Amino acid sequence: MRLLGLSPARIFSGFEASFFGAVEHQGVSVERVAVEVPWFKLLATLASARLPKSVWGNKRDRMYHTTTTAFRVKSATAQRYVQQHASNVDAVYQVGALWNPLPPGCRLPLILHVDYTSLLSKRRGSGWKRAAGREQDFWVTEERRLYRAATIVLTTTENARSSLINDYGISPNHVVTVGAGVSAPYDQLEPARLPAYDSKRALFVGKGFLGKGLDTLLEAFRKVRARIPDARLTVVGPLTLPESSEGVDFLGRLSDPNRVRDLYYEHALFVMPSRYEPLGQVFLEAMSCQLPCIGTTLDAMPEMIDHGRSGYLIEAGDADALAGHMCEILGSPTRARQLGHAAFRKLEAHHTWPAVGERIVAEIDRCLAGHASHSTSRALEVEAARVPGF
Repeated sequence: MRLLGLSPARIFSGFEASFFGAVEHQGVSVERVAVEVPWFKLLATLASARLPKSVWGNKRDRMYHTTTTAFRVKSATAQRYVQQHASNVDAVYQVGALWNPLPPGCRLPLILHVDYTSLLSKRRGSGWKRAAGREQDFWVTEERRLYRAATIVLTTTENARSSLINDYGISPNHVVTVGAGVSAPYDQLEPARLPAYDSKRALFVGKGFLGKGLDTLLEAFRKVRARIPDARLTVVGPLTLPESSEGVDFLGRLSDPNRVRDLYYEHALFVMPSRYEPLGQVFLEAMSCQLPCIGTTLDAMPEMIDHGRSGYLIEAGDADALAGHMCEILGSPTRARQLGHAAFRKLEAHHTWPAVGERIVAEIDRCLAGHASHSTSRALEVEAARVPGF
């Protein structure tokens, strides 16, 4: 089997490379192409350059990835790639729905892989949401057209699958959840290595602030310190930091993934009370290091965290509930270990790339077989129509 793998360049936490790698691990050949348009990115950069430094990057990224112009420009680019490779591949496997890769008249099967939708993003008020009005309507229309044109749509979560079915009217038989795995260096699982359950330290890793619920966490941690005076919180990721809080260590961005991995093992708990989370790779990272996790009831977090078994889920913004669960875990190394072990077992069973790759390839095989059968039947119908008196 030969696939043309289309994706953006690293805007899905590197998932695009992981999905392609998982498929290749199953013996499938993938011709990887990053659909990037340098001249358009330069225009987006120049158009945003006069904005304050704190917002220009987000403005540039939105212009480059989620405007109507971005969809049209990248669709044209992707369609050229498909035309170039059409005779050498069996199907197009695209990660994301940021463009339509199918040229007019193209009969190649399209396997589309998504982790979120525009309407989910709109409901959550995420940074990727489209502007209301024509732009939002355009994206929803184009997404729906793309989902229906795909031979099958694969999703990383049931949360995304439900949106396709309920928000876009896509048939349940047309959408399959295959999950996602934990990526390097966390894929090297070490069952015998345990985190510091008796450290009374909690860890947050995330690039956002309000979106990742860091405001809720800081409020909750003040309540935790009132009950556990020697508790500490480590915050990794945000570039803009609030005023220093008692017992909080702000480390900023860390570029070395191995250093971040070591940090997981130096703590007793991972907590990120997000208001918006398509998947949350950091939860998988924490689970791989046997840390209990606390997230919220939104998006895909309930699919990863079994409330009361591998961690806890709170309503977004509920600092009191968050503080209570943090105190329970930080105050009991035995409880922390129990939850962390359950988290590791769940990851081991469901969130490794070999397992995800098997599920993806099984669905692609099924789709290609069905596509070939349909094409053969259609060809026979056409041929029969040409035979006089048939």
